[in-house]
Parts: sequence; structure tokens; C-alpha cells
Amino acid sequence: MGVRAAPPAAGGDQLDPARELIARTGARATAARLRVLAALIAAQRPLSHLDVVEGLDPAIDRVTVYRVLEWLTDEGLAHKLAGDDRVWRFSVATVQHRHAHFHCRVCGRFYCIESFRTDLPVALPQGFAAEALEITIKGVCADCRESR
Repeated sequence: MGVRAAPPAAGGDQLDPARELIARTGARATAARLRVLAALIAAQRPLSHLDVVEGLDPAIDRVTVYRVLEWLTDEGLAHKLAGDDRVWRFSVATVQHRHAHFHCRVCGRFYCIESFRTDLPVALPQGFAAEALEITIKGVCADCRESR
């Protein structure tokens, strides 16, 4: 159920958005970084490490994919969230992440809910400093409801 991120075509067009985002960090745009970020960009939902590994053709070593996902998160190019299954899922973070997610309890997929904004600041006790706000709505997605 992964997202296919094929190797670059002659012009490398499909990797250009990933190349551009990585260039903003000042870091080297390795082939692994480009392909993993391109997979996140192409995805319509947050992907688990396994989704990314299975979707890359040709394959990239699982440990390398894990390290790239962590690097992308550390650099602010991806964000990650954990489901009830304790599996991290990653999605591209081209802008500051300010929306809620829907987590289907049947299939385990996460969906971005752009219409539900999670903008900071929020009222906090004195001396507290918010860095992020995560809201996850849990239920059954349309696909799983239809298949019942």
C-alpha cells in the first residue's frame, strides 16, 4: 500500500520539489533523501516507515529510510504522528503543520483535515510555551464504512 516514488526521469522533474525543499536546509540532497521526500510529497496521507519502504522502486535499505525520515523530521521537512498502534506516520511539512488529523480505527490510515485548524497560540498557564498542537479525531473512514 506504499506510494511509488520512481527514480528520476531524464529531467528529474518529479524530484524537483524535494530537491528545492532540501536545498533550503543547506544540506546535501542525497538520492535517498530526495526519493523519500518525493514519496511523502506524492502521498495523499501520512505514511508509515513500512509504507515508504514498500513504495520505493528501486528499493532503499530500511535503516536508510528510517534515518532519512528522522532527518526530514529534525530539519522540519516532515512531521510525524503516532497512532494507537504506536506506529509513527510521516507527512511532508512544506508549511508549518496547523491542521487536525483523522485516524481510522479500522484500517489505521491517517488523513489530514485541513478544515480543522490548530493555530497557536492557545491560552496556557503563565510560564508555559507551546511549540506544537496535535489534534487527532478517531473513527471510521468512508472506505471502511462502505466495506461493512
